[in-house]
Amino acid sequence: MDIGRYRRYLDEYVQEAIDHSNGSKEGILNYLRNKQGPGFLSRHKKEKIQALEDAKHAFEEHRHWPVDITLSHLGVKVKLPERRSES
Repeated sequence: MDIGRYRRYLDEYVQEAIDHSNGSKEGILNYLRNKQGPGFLSRHKKEKIQALEDAKHAFEEHRHWPVDITLSHLGVKVKLPERRSES
């Protein structure tokens, strides 16, 4: 397994989940659960499958942790949506 590719796919999957959900732990986990794995003829299939499984596992296993702590635990570099201050 190529660790560099794995890390890149892990970052990509988590960022995609954050972008396509409401940013909550539950929203991110639901998106990751519904994400289709790589297809039969996909390149770097092993890295993609492992990255997706590790992302799902982290958000399932650490539901009680804040999102930013879970992201830190995974070691991903993603952009979180800015929080709106309520006045």
